[in-house]
Amino acid sequence: MTIDPSVEIRRIETFHIRLGGRSYWESHLDGRAREAARFLTRPGWRTAYPAAVETVQVELADGTVGMGEPNAPIGPEVTGLIARELIQPLVLGRTFPHPEAMWDFLYDAERGRGHGAGFYLDAVAGVDLAVSDALARRADLPLAALLAERPRRAIPVYLSRLRQATREERVGHARRWSGDGGSGIKLFLDGDLAAGEAELQALQAAVPEVRRWMVDVLWSFEDLESAAEAKAAYGALGATWLECPMLPEDLEGHVRLGHRPGAPVALGEAFHTRFEARPWLERGAVQVFQPDVGRTGIGDGRRQLDLARRAGIPVTPHMGSGLDLFQAATLHFAAACGEEHLAEYQAGLAGRLGDAVDSAWRYESGGFALPDRPGTGVEVALDRLDRFPVCAS
Repeated sequence: MTIDPSVEIRRIETFHIRLGGRSYWESHLDGRAREAARFLTRPGWRTAYPAAVETVQVELADGTVGMGEPNAPIGPEVTGLIARELIQPLVLGRTFPHPEAMWDFLYDAERGRGHGAGFYLDAVAGVDLAVSDALARRADLPLAALLAERPRRAIPVYLSRLRQATREERVGHARRWSGDGGSGIKLFLDGDLAAGEAELQALQAAVPEVRRWMVDVLWSFEDLESAAEAKAAYGALGATWLECPMLPEDLEGHVRLGHRPGAPVALGEAFHTRFEARPWLERGAVQVFQPDVGRTGIGDGRRQLDLARRAGIPVTPHMGSGLDLFQAATLHFAAACGEEHLAEYQAGLAGRLGDAVDSAWRYESGGFALPDRPGTGVEVALDRLDRFPVCAS
């Protein structure tokens, strides 16, 4: 079968969607967190998070229509503005032989100004994902079939975070997850190692059916020795990996940490480009690579996957704060990755758009079966998006 990979964009339209109601961060609004009108911060965490779920969805038309959702939870209207007012005039009237050529053109357009990450690359990723969806629809194939000759048909996943406020509630949720076939859970901890060890041990004892526990400390440790202590401690408890242990800019520290005993180091979500990822992969700073297609797009995400494979590093994609389109694109990418690790799944964000979305992805017994529906497998009823607090194009 001959597949036409050429890209010609006729229109980019953006939608900024804000979901209120039950907080996505329910366990972290416990007196330690500070919730402003829109953003949430918490002692022990470096990163600001949205108090409500927000996202940008990008629609483009090139004869077929595709939709893509970047991982843009903070200031998504900025990402949408860049897509409409900067990327659209750059690409209109141009034909690219394949999506990677479009990604390279857009990266070149701003690399000399230092825009090698951040909001600009988030917008590029959103457009890239929409293009990937459109190309797969045009070929009448699931997106994964464009990413791998024989993509995985079954994608087992782990639950990303127990968000309940008390340990008793977290144990109950973990038991429900394992009772539905889930075999892995990732905990979000911080630099308090004693508290983190106690949490992991208590959950392991209470829910032995969960065989794989991942630990994410959200870049909490500033020095090598404290990070190495955590790496050894969580490794001794059987953690599958220790995610984002040190400052995201500290390449040298992560290289040295990689030689210390304990749980493997996992990271990659902060990288927008292969130029950022390459030295970390080539120098052994990461043992489990987690690219985020909501930041890399498919175009550069595939090349980061190739870099990791050449370095002999297993890959499982990061799934951050995104809704159905972003989740579907991530699962398609996971189908093209290896089987060494479970894929991340943000179950608390699935289906939050209600009947505005028809998704072919169905969670069952610990994972997903790759759907046969063309593109990402997600249909969005645009006329139903206006029920959300923000929906501007």
